[in-house]
Amino acid sequence: GWSASRLVRASVPMATLGSSTMPLSADKGPTHIVPIGQTTTLTGDELSRIRTTLLHAEAKTQGQTILSEEDRLREKLRDMSKQRMSGWNNTLEARRRQKEAARQAKIDEEEKRRQVMDREEAAFQSAERKKAIQRANTLLYENTERVKAFGSKLYLSDVIKEREMQMEVQSDIKAREKADERLWHERTMDAIRKGGEEEDRKKEEALQRALHGKQVQLDQLEEFRVRYVTQKRAEKREGELIMAKVEAHILEEKEQEQRVKEEEKARAAKTLKDNRRLQEEKRIAEQQAREDEEKRIMFFAEEKERKMRLRAEREAEIAAHKQAIRQRMIDRQVAHLQSLRQNENERVAGQVREAEAKRDAEINEKNRKMQEQLQAIKQSHLSQLNAKAKAKVDGKIQGEADAAQFLADYSAGLEADRAAEAARRQRRIELKHYHIKQARGRAANQRMQNKDDEEEQELIRQKLLEEDLLFDKYTKALIEQYEADGKPTKPLLIELAKMKAQGR
Repeated sequence: GWSASRLVRASVPMATLGSSTMPLSADKGPTHIVPIGQTTTLTGDELSRIRTTLLHAEAKTQGQTILSEEDRLREKLRDMSKQRMSGWNNTLEARRRQKEAARQAKIDEEEKRRQVMDREEAAFQSAERKKAIQRANTLLYENTERVKAFGSKLYLSDVIKEREMQMEVQSDIKAREKADERLWHERTMDAIRKGGEEEDRKKEEALQRALHGKQVQLDQLEEFRVRYVTQKRAEKREGELIMAKVEAHILEEKEQEQRVKEEEKARAAKTLKDNRRLQEEKRIAEQQAREDEEKRIMFFAEEKERKMRLRAEREAEIAAHKQAIRQRMIDRQVAHLQSLRQNENERVAGQVREAEAKRDAEINEKNRKMQEQLQAIKQSHLSQLNAKAKAKVDGKIQGEADAAQFLADYSAGLEADRAAEAARRQRRIELKHYHIKQARGRAANQRMQNKDDEEEQELIRQKLLEEDLLFDKYTKALIEQYEADGKPTKPLLIELAKMKAQGR
């Protein structure tokens, strides 16, 4: 091991632990000498470790972190390495960043180029749409009748202006020719005499030019007349086609209405046929029911005889009572109605008498049938009385049971008839409601159609007003332009006055 003196010389600095602590100095010795046995010698590493431990403990209590010399050196070296590596361009990370940056730059450039192209395409498409709409509006407007008529007058005004210009040119030419002639005549009479033939030739050429100009004017007028007549004929043919289409449409609507009427008529006929068939079935069912009822009456003759006799007497009594009441009511009604018109009295009295006669006939017929039935029952009873004497009690009991069953069947039949009649009545009511609903639906549709027609007429009127305003602005601008150009506007004003007089 090392001796104490060697440890003291090798350790810088050193501390002595004992009863007191004293600083050491390399130049000067210790101020107080402590015996060797009472001291502890530490190496520099141990002293550094103790200092670091104490500093870390103090920093930890204060919430701080203290790096050691090695940690600081390690952090410094790592930062220097990163800083140096960030400038390298041949590493995998650098190449990856370069590729990613290049790809992103390419994508951004492509996106900018697409945005520019999209804006240019949108502007181009918008301009094309505006041009197409403007061209379509211009074509539609120029194809109207009054614009065409006004355009023809514009052509006529241009022709007149061209003719005036040609006449002015001709007059200028003639004036220049006359001036030249006077000049040449004043200067040299000899030259004029010698150039007589030349002058005649010039006159002939001037005449030919004048004739040619006149012929050109005539050709232009003829071409304008042919074009105008052709246009009018085309417009006439177009109007005839429109009229034919309108007539065909009206005829088609009439045929449609006729078909609807025929279908309704067929449905009504079918309904009438079904009603008649149902009535016939009802009559047959009623006839069968009457026959069954007569059979049951004959079967239960004995019991029915007493009941029918009592019923006949009761009905006769009720009929007599009703007759008396009815007669009193008729007398009062006749007395009350005598103050009214005689024709009304006679009609009411006739109806009352007719109804009374009908009721009397029905009652008499019913009584007669009842008497006949009573006589038949009586004869049958007398003929069968001896044969049924022994079985009278049993027959009576059976008769009562059968009578009860008959009454039940009869009541069930009446209920079924009432239910059938109620069902038929309900069907008639539903059919009536259906017809009313159809009529209301047709009326509502007609009202909607009338409303749509009125709205369409209003839109047409507004459109015509807008076209009139636009046409007025159009004609005013053209007239002002023609006046500024010095062209004649009289044909245009005449045509406008004619249009206003005709209401176009």
